[in-house]
Amino acid sequence: MDFIKELHSFKTIVEEGTFTKAAAKLNYAQSTVTNHIKKLEEELEVALFLEGKSNVLTLEGEFLKQAVPGLIAQWEEVKEQLLNASNTVEYSLRMGIVPPYDMLILPELLHVFSHQYPKIKFEIMVGSTLALADALKENRIDFALCSLPHEDSFVYEELFQEEICCITSITNPLIIKELADLTGIHLYSSGGDCPALRNIEGYLDQCVPSLQWEYVSSNTTIPYLIEQTGFCGLVPRSIIDQTCAQVKILSLPLPNLRITIGLLSKQPLTLFPNITKKFVFELKMRLL
Repeated sequence: MDFIKELHSFKTIVEEGTFTKAAAKLNYAQSTVTNHIKKLEEELEVALFLEGKSNVLTLEGEFLKQAVPGLIAQWEEVKEQLLNASNTVEYSLRMGIVPPYDMLILPELLHVFSHQYPKIKFEIMVGSTLALADALKENRIDFALCSLPHEDSFVYEELFQEEICCITSITNPLIIKELADLTGIHLYSSGGDCPALRNIEGYLDQCVPSLQWEYVSSNTTIPYLIEQTGFCGLVPRSIIDQTCAQVKILSLPLPNLRITIGLLSKQPLTLFPNITKKFVFELKMRLL
């Protein structure tokens, strides 16, 4: 804060006897010290030094001389209390998150946040959008990073959209050039609780009536199943980018469907405690 810097300059001038010596001690240009005193006098609306005598205090200057050590000390105490306040915060932060964002952003975020707030308790639930929505309704979590469920009883803040891709194995690939080639093929999906996935599943069922669906609750597992079985699967692009499984994206004439990812809660996040809002802000910074 500039006001504290100005007080430090005034205190040092009093201690050193001249503006020049004070500037040297503070490692400032003399013009900086002069500006500090000028601003301080404007803010206090008094003259602190006699006109033409930069080392002689006015009556008001003498009063500030007595008060300034206590003012600076009080400010330093406030700063220390603010810095230590985070060490005394006891709070349970309850959130849900869909894969793969639990692996992509949570480790670093929790590490940084737990160092800043050592007494905070994290309760993290990883699951599908449907499971997280149920947990919200049952008050087991306070908010979730997920897609938009079918119900409209939640508050939802969309953060971004992600592409849904159809993939197959690289080592044991299926030759799929058009939708008809999916006839009789096993196709993995993470289930029907995501509107975007339900739309694309419905579209494929209309185009390929004999398609055989295989449902897996965790979409991060699908690439590894495909690598071994040689089946196909529908997964978000972030899963493909992060997986170690040997899979590739198929070019199919599918609708341009994208999955929304955002923050789901029962009430606006602006009504949450400040520590939760700070965590959400840090979460957004790592996503956007």
